[in-house]
Amino acid sequence: MDDKKRVAPVPVERERDLAIDMAKGCAILWVLLIHSEALRGDLLFRQVVNQAVPVFIVLFGLNSTLWWRGRDLRANLGVWYRRAVRRLMVPVWAMLVVWWALTLYFHPLGVKLSWRLPIVHLLGYLLYVGTGWFVTMILQLVVLFPAFEWVRRRFGMRVLLPVGLAVTAVITWYSLALLGFFSRTPGGWFNFYVFSPRFFGHVAFGMLLAEHRKQLGPAVGLLAAAVLAGCAAADVAGIGYPWSQELSWIGVLALTVVLLTSLRYVSAVPLLAPALVWLGQSSYGIYLGQLLTHNFFVYRLGIPGVLDGMNRWLYTAILLAGGLFFVWLGERLLRLVVLLNAQVGLTRKALDTPRAGSGS
Repeated sequence: MDDKKRVAPVPVERERDLAIDMAKGCAILWVLLIHSEALRGDLLFRQVVNQAVPVFIVLFGLNSTLWWRGRDLRANLGVWYRRAVRRLMVPVWAMLVVWWALTLYFHPLGVKLSWRLPIVHLLGYLLYVGTGWFVTMILQLVVLFPAFEWVRRRFGMRVLLPVGLAVTAVITWYSLALLGFFSRTPGGWFNFYVFSPRFFGHVAFGMLLAEHRKQLGPAVGLLAAAVLAGCAAADVAGIGYPWSQELSWIGVLALTVVLLTSLRYVSAVPLLAPALVWLGQSSYGIYLGQLLTHNFFVYRLGIPGVLDGMNRWLYTAILLAGGLFFVWLGERLLRLVVLLNAQVGLTRKALDTPRAGSGS
Protein backbone atom coordinates (compact mmCIF):
# COMPACT_ATOMS: atom_id res chain seq x y z
CA MET A 1 0.00 0.00 0.00
CA ASP A 2 1.39 3.39 -0.98
CA ASP A 3 1.64 5.53 2.15
CA LYS A 4 2.62 8.70 0.32
CA LYS A 5 0.09 11.45 0.73
CA ARG A 6 -1.31 12.93 -2.40
CA VAL A 7 -0.84 16.66 -2.51
CA ALA A 8 -2.94 18.89 -4.75
CA PRO A 9 -0.80 20.71 -7.31
CA VAL A 10 0.04 24.24 -6.28
CA PRO A 11 -0.49 26.82 -9.02
CA VAL A 12 2.77 28.14 -10.38
CA GLU A 13 2.84 31.90 -10.70
CA ARG A 14 3.25 32.60 -14.38
CA GLU A 15 5.74 35.07 -15.71
CA ARG A 16 3.84 38.17 -16.76
CA ASP A 17 3.55 38.52 -20.51
CA LEU A 18 4.27 42.17 -21.24
CA ALA A 19 2.73 41.90 -24.71
CA ILE A 20 -0.66 41.15 -23.13
CA ASP A 21 -0.40 44.19 -20.87
CA MET A 22 0.68 46.39 -23.77
CA ALA A 23 -2.21 45.14 -25.90
CA LYS A 24 -4.59 46.14 -23.08
CA GLY A 25 -2.77 49.49 -22.91
CA CYS A 26 -3.44 50.08 -26.61
CA ALA A 27 -7.08 49.04 -26.19
CA ILE A 28 -7.75 51.48 -23.34
CA LEU A 29 -6.30 54.33 -25.42
CA TRP A 30 -8.65 53.30 -28.22
CA VAL A 31 -11.58 53.44 -25.78
CA LEU A 32 -10.77 57.10 -25.18
CA LEU A 33 -10.70 57.74 -28.93
CA ILE A 34 -14.07 56.01 -29.31
CA HIS A 35 -15.73 58.25 -26.75
CA SER A 36 -14.06 61.44 -28.01
CA GLU A 37 -14.78 60.43 -31.65
CA ALA A 38 -11.42 61.88 -32.64
CA LEU A 39 -11.03 59.39 -35.52
CA ARG A 40 -14.67 58.60 -36.32
CA GLY A 41 -15.29 57.70 -39.95
CA ASP A 42 -11.72 56.64 -40.73
CA LEU A 43 -10.92 53.08 -41.80
CA LEU A 44 -8.43 52.96 -38.92
CA PHE A 45 -11.27 53.78 -36.55
CA ARG A 46 -13.62 51.09 -37.88
CA GLN A 47 -11.12 48.26 -38.18
CA VAL A 48 -8.84 48.96 -35.20
CA VAL A 49 -9.86 51.68 -32.74
CA ASN A 50 -13.56 50.79 -32.57
CA GLN A 51 -12.64 47.17 -31.77
CA ALA A 52 -11.20 48.02 -28.34
CA VAL A 53 -13.89 46.26 -26.29
CA PRO A 54 -13.82 43.00 -28.31
CA VAL A 55 -10.01 42.98 -28.01
CA PHE A 56 -10.37 43.33 -24.24
CA ILE A 57 -12.71 40.31 -24.25
CA VAL A 58 -10.27 38.14 -26.21
CA LEU A 59 -7.55 39.11 -23.73
CA PHE A 60 -9.95 38.34 -20.88
CA GLY A 61 -10.31 34.79 -22.17
CA LEU A 62 -6.53 34.52 -22.50
CA ASN A 63 -5.70 35.86 -19.04
CA SER A 64 -8.46 33.93 -17.31
CA THR A 65 -7.25 30.66 -18.81
CA LEU A 66 -3.72 31.41 -17.63
CA TRP A 67 -5.04 32.16 -14.13
CA TRP A 68 -6.82 28.79 -13.94
CA ARG A 69 -3.76 26.89 -15.14
CA GLY A 70 -2.66 24.48 -12.39
CA ARG A 71 -5.70 25.26 -10.23
CA ASP A 72 -8.40 22.79 -9.29
CA LEU A 73 -11.70 24.06 -10.70
CA ARG A 74 -13.98 23.17 -7.81
CA ALA A 75 -11.55 24.07 -5.03
CA ASN A 76 -10.81 27.52 -6.43
CA LEU A 77 -14.30 28.72 -7.41
CA GLY A 78 -14.57 30.73 -4.21
CA VAL A 79 -11.16 32.30 -4.80
CA TRP A 80 -12.16 33.22 -8.37
CA TYR A 81 -15.37 34.97 -7.32
CA ARG A 82 -13.90 36.70 -4.26
CA ARG A 83 -11.12 37.99 -6.47
CA ALA A 84 -13.72 39.28 -8.95
CA VAL A 85 -15.60 41.15 -6.22
CA ARG A 86 -12.42 42.74 -4.93
CA ARG A 87 -10.92 43.66 -8.30
CA LEU A 88 -14.07 44.48 -10.28
CA MET A 89 -17.01 45.29 -8.04
CA VAL A 90 -15.31 47.41 -5.37
CA PRO A 91 -14.10 49.99 -7.96
CA VAL A 92 -17.56 49.94 -9.55
CA TRP A 93 -19.22 50.73 -6.21
CA ALA A 94 -16.79 53.62 -5.71
CA MET A 95 -17.58 54.91 -9.20
CA LEU A 96 -21.33 54.65 -8.60
CA VAL A 97 -21.15 56.98 -5.59
CA VAL A 98 -19.86 59.73 -7.88
CA TRP A 99 -22.23 58.84 -10.74
CA TRP A 100 -25.26 59.11 -8.46
CA ALA A 101 -24.05 62.48 -7.20
CA LEU A 102 -23.74 63.70 -10.80
CA THR A 103 -27.16 62.33 -11.70
CA LEU A 104 -28.94 63.88 -8.73
CA TYR A 105 -27.30 67.22 -9.49
CA PHE A 106 -27.78 67.39 -13.28
CA HIS A 107 -30.98 65.31 -13.69
CA PRO A 108 -29.88 64.17 -17.19
CA LEU A 109 -32.45 63.36 -19.86
CA GLY A 110 -33.16 59.68 -20.36
CA VAL A 111 -32.16 58.62 -16.85
CA LYS A 112 -35.21 57.25 -15.04
CA LEU A 113 -34.57 57.11 -11.32
CA SER A 114 -36.42 54.58 -9.20
CA TRP A 115 -35.96 52.67 -5.94
CA ARG A 116 -34.91 49.58 -7.95
CA LEU A 117 -32.08 51.33 -9.80
CA PRO A 118 -29.54 51.52 -6.93
CA ILE A 119 -30.20 47.84 -6.18
CA VAL A 120 -29.48 46.66 -9.71
CA HIS A 121 -26.49 49.02 -9.86
CA LEU A 122 -25.01 47.43 -6.74
CA LEU A 123 -25.38 44.05 -8.45
CA GLY A 124 -23.45 45.30 -11.49
CA TYR A 125 -26.31 46.02 -13.91
CA LEU A 126 -25.29 49.57 -14.83
CA LEU A 127 -28.45 50.72 -16.59
CA TYR A 128 -28.34 54.44 -17.59
CA VAL A 129 -24.63 54.70 -16.68
CA GLY A 130 -23.09 55.96 -19.90
CA THR A 131 -20.55 53.48 -21.37
CA GLY A 132 -21.20 51.23 -18.36
CA TRP A 133 -22.53 48.40 -20.53
CA PHE A 134 -19.00 47.01 -20.87
CA VAL A 135 -18.74 46.59 -17.11
CA THR A 136 -22.05 44.70 -16.89
CA MET A 137 -21.10 42.47 -19.81
CA ILE A 138 -17.63 41.62 -18.50
CA LEU A 139 -19.12 40.79 -15.09
CA GLN A 140 -21.37 38.26 -16.81
CA LEU A 141 -18.37 36.68 -18.50
CA VAL A 142 -16.54 36.50 -15.16
CA VAL A 143 -19.50 34.63 -13.67
CA LEU A 144 -19.70 32.28 -16.67
CA PHE A 145 -16.00 31.67 -17.24
CA PRO A 146 -15.65 28.66 -14.89
CA ALA A 147 -18.19 26.93 -17.16
CA PHE A 148 -15.98 27.73 -20.17
CA GLU A 149 -13.01 26.30 -18.30
CA TRP A 150 -14.95 23.16 -17.36
CA VAL A 151 -15.88 22.54 -21.00
CA ARG A 152 -12.25 23.08 -22.04
CA ARG A 153 -11.01 20.55 -19.51
CA ARG A 154 -13.78 18.05 -20.18
CA PHE A 155 -14.02 18.22 -23.98
CA GLY A 156 -11.03 20.27 -25.14
CA MET A 157 -10.75 23.28 -27.43
CA ARG A 158 -11.86 21.14 -30.39
CA VAL A 159 -15.36 21.38 -28.97
CA LEU A 160 -15.26 24.69 -27.10
CA LEU A 161 -13.84 26.83 -29.91
CA PRO A 162 -16.27 25.83 -32.70
CA VAL A 163 -19.25 26.13 -30.36
CA GLY A 164 -18.13 29.56 -29.12
CA LEU A 165 -17.49 30.84 -32.65
CA ALA A 166 -20.81 29.44 -33.87
CA VAL A 167 -22.73 31.21 -31.09
CA THR A 168 -21.07 34.52 -31.96
CA ALA A 169 -21.65 34.01 -35.68
CA VAL A 170 -25.37 33.21 -35.28
CA ILE A 171 -26.02 36.11 -32.90
CA THR A 172 -24.14 38.49 -35.19
CA TRP A 173 -26.14 37.29 -38.20
CA TYR A 174 -29.41 38.06 -36.45
CA SER A 175 -28.19 41.12 -34.56
CA LEU A 176 -30.77 43.49 -36.05
CA ALA A 177 -33.61 41.19 -35.04
CA LEU A 178 -32.11 40.91 -31.54
CA LEU A 179 -31.79 44.68 -31.33
CA GLY A 180 -35.48 44.98 -32.14
CA PHE A 181 -36.34 42.40 -29.50
CA PHE A 182 -34.24 43.96 -26.77
CA SER A 183 -35.52 47.45 -27.60
CA ARG A 184 -38.91 46.32 -26.30
CA THR A 185 -37.51 45.15 -22.96
CA PRO A 186 -37.36 47.45 -19.88
CA GLY A 187 -33.65 48.02 -20.34
CA GLY A 188 -33.96 48.78 -24.06
CA TRP A 189 -30.88 48.49 -26.26
CA PHE A 190 -28.70 48.33 -23.15
CA ASN A 191 -29.80 44.72 -22.81
CA PHE A 192 -28.44 43.92 -26.26
CA TYR A 193 -25.11 45.54 -25.53
CA VAL A 194 -24.71 43.53 -22.33
CA PHE A 195 -25.86 40.28 -23.99
CA SER A 196 -22.63 38.39 -23.33
CA PRO A 197 -23.26 35.34 -25.62
CA ARG A 198 -22.45 37.52 -28.63
CA PHE A 199 -18.85 37.46 -27.36
CA PHE A 200 -18.55 33.75 -26.59
CA GLY A 201 -16.38 33.26 -29.66
CA HIS A 202 -13.99 35.96 -28.51
CA VAL A 203 -13.61 34.34 -25.08
CA ALA A 204 -13.04 30.90 -26.60
CA PHE A 205 -10.47 32.29 -29.04
CA GLY A 206 -8.63 33.94 -26.15
CA MET A 207 -8.54 30.57 -24.40
CA LEU A 208 -7.02 29.07 -27.55
CA LEU A 209 -4.36 31.79 -27.57
CA ALA A 210 -3.53 30.95 -23.95
CA GLU A 211 -2.78 27.36 -24.94
CA HIS A 212 -0.58 28.40 -27.88
CA ARG A 213 0.81 31.79 -26.91
CA LYS A 214 4.39 30.46 -27.04
CA GLN A 215 3.84 29.65 -30.73
CA LEU A 216 2.69 33.17 -31.65
CA GLY A 217 5.68 33.99 -33.81
CA PRO A 218 6.22 36.27 -36.83
CA ALA A 219 4.60 33.83 -39.29
CA VAL A 220 1.39 33.70 -37.26
CA GLY A 221 1.46 37.48 -36.94
CA LEU A 222 1.80 37.91 -40.71
CA LEU A 223 -1.07 35.50 -41.34
CA ALA A 224 -3.24 37.41 -38.88
CA ALA A 225 -2.28 40.70 -40.54
CA ALA A 226 -3.35 39.27 -43.90
CA VAL A 227 -6.73 38.26 -42.45
CA LEU A 228 -7.16 41.73 -40.93
CA ALA A 229 -6.26 43.35 -44.25
CA GLY A 230 -8.83 41.18 -46.00
CA CYS A 231 -11.53 42.25 -43.56
CA ALA A 232 -10.54 45.89 -44.08
CA ALA A 233 -10.71 45.46 -47.87
CA ALA A 234 -14.22 44.03 -47.57
CA ASP A 235 -15.15 47.03 -45.41
CA VAL A 236 -13.89 49.45 -48.05
CA ALA A 237 -15.76 47.52 -50.73
CA GLY A 238 -18.99 48.01 -48.79
CA ILE A 239 -19.88 44.34 -48.52
CA GLY A 240 -23.03 45.17 -46.55
CA TYR A 241 -24.99 43.68 -43.67
CA PRO A 242 -24.73 41.05 -42.22
CA TRP A 243 -21.46 40.00 -43.82
CA SER A 244 -19.75 43.23 -42.75
CA GLN A 245 -20.59 42.47 -39.10
CA GLU A 246 -19.38 38.89 -39.42
CA LEU A 247 -16.07 39.99 -40.93
CA SER A 248 -15.77 42.66 -38.25
CA TRP A 249 -15.58 40.19 -35.35
CA ILE A 250 -13.32 37.88 -37.34
CA GLY A 251 -11.04 40.87 -37.87
CA VAL A 252 -10.98 41.44 -34.10
CA LEU A 253 -9.53 37.96 -33.54
CA ALA A 254 -6.85 38.65 -36.14
CA LEU A 255 -6.19 42.12 -34.70
CA THR A 256 -5.55 40.66 -31.23
CA VAL A 257 -3.01 38.22 -32.68
CA VAL A 258 -1.34 41.07 -34.56
CA LEU A 259 -1.07 43.04 -31.32
CA LEU A 260 0.36 40.15 -29.31
CA THR A 261 2.93 39.25 -31.95
CA SER A 262 4.03 42.77 -32.87
CA LEU A 263 4.12 44.26 -29.37
CA ARG A 264 6.72 41.71 -28.27
CA TYR A 265 9.18 43.75 -30.32
CA VAL A 266 8.15 46.93 -28.50
CA SER A 267 8.82 45.53 -25.01
CA ALA A 268 12.40 46.82 -25.03
CA VAL A 269 11.56 50.35 -26.19
CA PRO A 270 12.24 52.85 -23.38
CA LEU A 271 9.31 54.94 -22.12
CA LEU A 272 6.81 53.56 -24.64
CA ALA A 273 6.83 49.97 -23.39
CA PRO A 274 6.59 50.80 -19.65
CA ALA A 275 3.83 53.32 -20.37
CA LEU A 276 1.76 50.79 -22.34
CA VAL A 277 2.35 48.11 -19.71
CA TRP A 278 1.17 50.41 -16.91
CA LEU A 279 -1.85 51.51 -18.93
CA GLY A 280 -2.73 47.88 -19.53
CA GLN A 281 -2.39 46.89 -15.91
CA SER A 282 -4.48 49.90 -14.86
CA SER A 283 -6.94 49.69 -17.76
CA TYR A 284 -10.02 48.79 -15.68
CA GLY A 285 -9.56 51.75 -13.34
CA ILE A 286 -8.86 54.05 -16.28
CA TYR A 287 -12.05 52.82 -17.95
CA LEU A 288 -14.13 53.64 -14.88
CA GLY A 289 -12.45 57.03 -14.49
CA GLN A 290 -13.01 58.05 -18.10
CA LEU A 291 -16.60 56.79 -17.75
CA LEU A 292 -17.23 59.27 -14.94
CA THR A 293 -15.46 62.04 -16.81
CA HIS A 294 -17.44 61.39 -19.99
CA ASN A 295 -20.74 61.28 -18.08
CA PHE A 296 -19.93 64.58 -16.37
CA PHE A 297 -19.26 66.42 -19.62
CA VAL A 298 -22.26 64.89 -21.39
CA TYR A 299 -24.56 65.77 -18.48
CA ARG A 300 -23.10 69.28 -18.27
CA LEU A 301 -22.85 70.18 -21.96
CA GLY A 302 -24.90 67.58 -23.81
CA ILE A 303 -23.48 65.28 -26.48
CA PRO A 304 -23.47 68.00 -29.21
CA GLY A 305 -21.74 70.38 -26.83
CA VAL A 306 -19.05 67.83 -26.08
CA LEU A 307 -18.39 66.49 -29.58
CA ASP A 308 -18.98 69.68 -31.57
CA GLY A 309 -18.12 72.34 -29.02
CA MET A 310 -14.73 70.98 -27.98
CA ASN A 311 -11.55 69.98 -29.74
CA ARG A 312 -11.83 66.20 -29.91
CA TRP A 313 -8.14 65.56 -29.30
CA LEU A 314 -8.30 67.83 -26.26
CA TYR A 315 -11.33 65.89 -25.08
CA THR A 316 -9.36 62.64 -25.52
CA ALA A 317 -6.70 64.06 -23.20
CA ILE A 318 -9.38 65.11 -20.71
CA LEU A 319 -10.82 61.59 -20.64
CA LEU A 320 -7.33 60.17 -20.09
CA ALA A 321 -6.74 62.62 -17.25
CA GLY A 322 -10.02 61.57 -15.63
CA GLY A 323 -9.04 57.93 -15.89
CA LEU A 324 -5.59 58.53 -14.42
CA PHE A 325 -7.06 60.53 -11.54
CA PHE A 326 -9.49 57.71 -10.70
CA VAL A 327 -6.62 55.19 -10.62
CA TRP A 328 -4.48 57.51 -8.49
CA LEU A 329 -7.30 58.14 -6.05
CA GLY A 330 -8.11 54.44 -5.84
CA GLU A 331 -4.51 53.55 -5.05
CA ARG A 332 -4.38 56.20 -2.34
CA LEU A 333 -7.59 54.91 -0.77
CA LEU A 334 -6.28 51.35 -0.84
CA ARG A 335 -3.11 52.44 0.94
CA LEU A 336 -5.22 54.23 3.53
CA VAL A 337 -7.28 51.08 4.11
CA VAL A 338 -4.10 49.01 4.52
CA LEU A 339 -2.70 51.51 7.03
CA LEU A 340 -5.96 51.57 8.99
CA ASN A 341 -6.10 47.77 9.08
CA ALA A 342 -2.52 47.67 10.30
CA GLN A 343 -3.30 50.24 12.98
CA VAL A 344 -6.36 48.29 14.13
CA GLY A 345 -4.26 45.13 14.29
CA LEU A 346 -1.63 46.83 16.42
CA THR A 347 -4.30 48.23 18.73
CA ARG A 348 -5.90 44.83 19.21
CA LYS A 349 -2.52 43.26 19.87
CA ALA A 350 -1.75 45.89 22.49
CA LEU A 351 -5.11 45.33 24.19
CA ASP A 352 -4.65 41.57 24.20
CA THR A 353 -1.12 41.74 25.65
CA PRO A 354 -1.18 41.37 29.50
CA ARG A 355 0.34 44.32 31.34
CA ALA A 356 3.44 43.77 33.45
CA GLY A 357 2.54 42.72 36.98
CA SER A 358 -1.00 41.72 36.15
CA GLY A 359 -2.30 38.26 36.87
CA SER A 360 -2.84 35.77 34.10
